[in-house]
Amino acid sequence: MKSAYLFFGILYLVNTLISLDAAGKSKKLKVPERGFISSLPAKTWEEGLICGNGTIGVNILSRPLEETIIFSHERLFLPQGAPTVPPDNSHMLFEIRNLIDRGLYKQATELAFNLSGQEGFMYPDPFVPAFDVNLQMKAEGEVNDYMRSVDFKTGEATVHWSDDRGVFERKMFVSRADGIAVLLITGPAGAVDFNLSLNPRKPSDNLDLKTIGKSYKVFENHVSDIVKTVNNNTITYKNSFTKAYPGSIHAMESIAKVVQHNGELIESSEAIEVKGAEKVLVLFDLVMIYDAAKSEVEEMKGFMSGLNPDYQTLLERHAKIHGEMFNRMKLELGGGKDHLLTTEKLIEKSTSDHMNMALLEKEFDAARYNIISCIGELPPTLQGVWGGTYVPGWASDFTHNGNVPSAIASLLMGNMPELMMAYISYMESIVPYMEINAKHIFNSRGIVLPSRSTTHAYNNALNARFAGGFWVAGAAWAAHFFYDYYLYTGDQEFMVKHGLPFMEKAALFFEDYLYENKDGIYVFSPTQSPENTPKNIDSQGTFNATMDVAAAKELLTNVISVSKELGVNADKIPLWTTMLEKMPPYMITDDGIIKEWLTPKLENNDDHRHSSQLYPLYDGISKEIEQSKALQDAFKKSIEYKLDKHWRGNKRGFMSFGLVQLGQAATSLGEGELAYECLQHLVNRFWLNNLASMHNHRSLFNMDISGGMPAVIIKMLVASEPGKLYLLPALSEKFPKGSIEGVLCRGQVEVKSLSWDDKTLNVSLLSAKDQTIKLVMPSDIAHIAVTEGNSKIGETGDKDSRNVSLEEGKIITLNMDLR
Repeated sequence: MKSAYLFFGILYLVNTLISLDAAGKSKKLKVPERGFISSLPAKTWEEGLICGNGTIGVNILSRPLEETIIFSHERLFLPQGAPTVPPDNSHMLFEIRNLIDRGLYKQATELAFNLSGQEGFMYPDPFVPAFDVNLQMKAEGEVNDYMRSVDFKTGEATVHWSDDRGVFERKMFVSRADGIAVLLITGPAGAVDFNLSLNPRKPSDNLDLKTIGKSYKVFENHVSDIVKTVNNNTITYKNSFTKAYPGSIHAMESIAKVVQHNGELIESSEAIEVKGAEKVLVLFDLVMIYDAAKSEVEEMKGFMSGLNPDYQTLLERHAKIHGEMFNRMKLELGGGKDHLLTTEKLIEKSTSDHMNMALLEKEFDAARYNIISCIGELPPTLQGVWGGTYVPGWASDFTHNGNVPSAIASLLMGNMPELMMAYISYMESIVPYMEINAKHIFNSRGIVLPSRSTTHAYNNALNARFAGGFWVAGAAWAAHFFYDYYLYTGDQEFMVKHGLPFMEKAALFFEDYLYENKDGIYVFSPTQSPENTPKNIDSQGTFNATMDVAAAKELLTNVISVSKELGVNADKIPLWTTMLEKMPPYMITDDGIIKEWLTPKLENNDDHRHSSQLYPLYDGISKEIEQSKALQDAFKKSIEYKLDKHWRGNKRGFMSFGLVQLGQAATSLGEGELAYECLQHLVNRFWLNNLASMHNHRSLFNMDISGGMPAVIIKMLVASEPGKLYLLPALSEKFPKGSIEGVLCRGQVEVKSLSWDDKTLNVSLLSAKDQTIKLVMPSDIAHIAVTEGNSKIGETGDKDSRNVSLEEGKIITLNMDLR
């Protein structure tokens, strides 16, 4: 290990990549047009270069001579034994509610836990890494000219260095076209020598000794029957999972096939050695086995044999798919020549007072790249599709009470609607579990999404002091994304077959769960405002959490709207309309802050890291709030308080997705400076030199803000609802000019390009259907002209907006002078 770090001291001096041309002279290798360069390898797995195709993830520690490449798979949730089904305690719901009605909140939570039959809080099966690829090389003389990079447009990661013989490079990507990982190793003629092996994940790549010990213990107790074989230029690696159960993965199989161009290949019992080569290609595949009696090794080998073993050909096949998604969007805010700097220098250069625009632009690109790379058949776990330890934070599960919604927040507006289908299909797959949660815990029909899930979605997030099992907003929040997919795409078949059935199940729960108080107003009991405790009681188990009420209001409003549009549910619409009339109204504290529990009995605890009471503003603004200045002021004051408590004055607040929630709410209110303040912290505090996002201050690998931060930026520049488009609705004065391309909008409109300065605004729009929309500007319009395409511009009665006609499939471009 020590030799891998001997060259660290000289790496800071290097600012360019070099390689050799045909004449043997050195030349600079350009920084990726959309990507980054970094001058330091990873000290821990969290700092590795990441790439993936959504199913397979690789994390490259980027160490020239002692390389480790960590493989992971989107379905590698380590079996912990058969899941615990919540027992049917529906007959005891009245007693839990009775305790809450009497103010015995703690006793209600304890009773629910005692009835659960659990010994404690239970995480679902955790997301863990698959194995390490270890690659040893030797240098002649010292290692120099080190640099590493990721090209976001192609998904290719590069590690580059030189020694006395010349320049060496390792390039790697994970193919969306072929479903495999591809590694290319190049160097001077006859100088590429290495030893390649596949081994269990080495948790010593963590710096925390306590975590290392726990990781080893979990591995020993849960992974067994490791078998490695080498034959015909191929390494096979297999293992079983000790605590597998029906429906879980039972084993893992992988292969690495070495294709060398000249040189000598030597096989040993567990490794492959290559000597005297100039170029070597290695192909990797990895599968999860659900039937222990069925191996897929020969199938993987056969597939690889049919591939053209040419790196550039394989890369182009992948980049065509990956790059098409990535290139749909582009943000420019004046980064300029700083794009040529290393990430280390960019991070050093950017401060809270002077945020570096090149860093912001790179992080925007990196965020979209990360999310594209980690969504396959499943939505992102807390760590996306990358893992480095057998004891990941919070099991690296799907945490639904804030994290997953943040990770997918920009999929639609960020012009990647097809990736939302991973979330949709996963939600549909766990409906049977959610139905059991509703019946057994809440004596209700319909569905209840737990705060955490992976291979199952039973509601086990409960102990005597943690009331996660009481949270009931989850399915309604999930239904928001079903409905939003329909608003963005206009896919009516999707709505009929997928969206509406899910929304109806979510609404059905509230039909049974809600009951009226003496004034005829609904009571939400029991509930939990995610992970928070009111200031005046010692219990998370509560009632009338604002988030639950807001989510239910949104759900019923949306299901009524789409039912009317499709001409269905005529018998249900009156019931849902009446339910909306009985919802608790939003409340404001004496300090002018929105209440987190809609009752005078429970006091706000605004010092908490979550901002669940801001749910109504996460992705737009309801008419109820839009028409009430008092509510808008209360929500705004809530945002300001959270920022002041956790972030202002260089306070080391943590939980990055909490900033996303604040930023999203600020944009929905049109508060550009508050949104920018959130953005300052998101940009400067939560990214490492590999441009992977973190949960804490530059620590704890996490993908939440890779989805959430772009959503905040996009919403500052474009907001939409069907038939209405808002341009620069929450623009900060710190963005006096700039441009963005490829924003997808509700109502089947794409903002192909939007550019602005202090006087003018230019926008190009593309509609998927003939329609007339209302275009709303940030200030009064002095002049408007159509400079491309055919469009009729009509007055709206407001000085800051115009009606604009759009033709299906035809771009129209408008130039505006603003007052």
